[in-house]
Amino acid sequence: MVTGSFQNHILVFIILALTGCGSRLQSHRDLLIGRPALSLPTPTGDEVQITYLGTNGYLIRSQETSIVVDPFFTRISLGKVIVNGRCSSSPDLVSKYTEVAAFPDKVDAWLVTHSHYDHLMDVPPLQRKYGGKIISSPTGSFLSQAVDPDIKSSDLIAAVPGKSYQVGKTKIRVMTSKHDRVAGFIPIPGLISEPLPNAPSRPKDWKVGAPLAFLIEIAGKRIYVDSGGLPGHLPPVSGVDLAILGVAVGDGQRRFVETVQALKPRYILPSHQDNFFIPLDKGFRFSSISKFPKLKREFEEGDFAGKLILMDYFQTWVLK
Repeated sequence: MVTGSFQNHILVFIILALTGCGSRLQSHRDLLIGRPALSLPTPTGDEVQITYLGTNGYLIRSQETSIVVDPFFTRISLGKVIVNGRCSSSPDLVSKYTEVAAFPDKVDAWLVTHSHYDHLMDVPPLQRKYGGKIISSPTGSFLSQAVDPDIKSSDLIAAVPGKSYQVGKTKIRVMTSKHDRVAGFIPIPGLISEPLPNAPSRPKDWKVGAPLAFLIEIAGKRIYVDSGGLPGHLPPVSGVDLAILGVAVGDGQRRFVETVQALKPRYILPSHQDNFFIPLDKGFRFSSISKFPKLKREFEEGDFAGKLILMDYFQTWVLK
């Protein structure tokens, strides 16, 4: 059993490891794709637009459907996380960055890969403004309801791995996933299996829950997204158009090549590599342990058929 005190030390280790100056995306400009979100018209025909929101956040839009994955605009400083200080979603930052990201008037679904604060904290207030279903683990549903008791139960889907959900004309298949270990431990572990008496107010209130991965079938395209995982735990699908793969820490990085081999994607987008303790307006900086140059080298040595790509904050790319 891991004591609370030891968990705190592990959490501090994680935080310190993830911070640092880091390099910027411009050192890999040959891989960068996309244009500023505000410069593109809304999708037409069978277009699918992908907008990067930072961390593991994405807005995925077709002409008929809008899906958002793991949005995190508020950001929480290193110091506040170290002391497990009070935190909550910032209405001002949410409003500012949804405008920069050219959010539609309505969102059909919010996909939550796991329930840590950097994946779920901004979702309930966003759902209140834009509507849509929150598709998460049961832990995510209980946390969302604790933040906003007025969320309709019909808008909370406690997702069952192996099941598919229809959102408009988009099919969302849910798969089990794993959270990367750091120093041998899952950060902020735990499940929530009943309603909470109070809203989460500190980073460690946002328990990981049961991690999920998603296959999104939208406008004839197949997009796989996760936020990381363990080596040997591979997706049960293949032949996707786009694979968004979390590579924040060692486990996600070590499984990268075998996951690409399993998915056989046309495009591969490594995700969750930025330093998410600094405000979005400071620009993208790789976390000090992201090791993207190593991933790029391994990808090139693997001689894959797909194309490796990168995206900057609030850039939109049309998947064809």
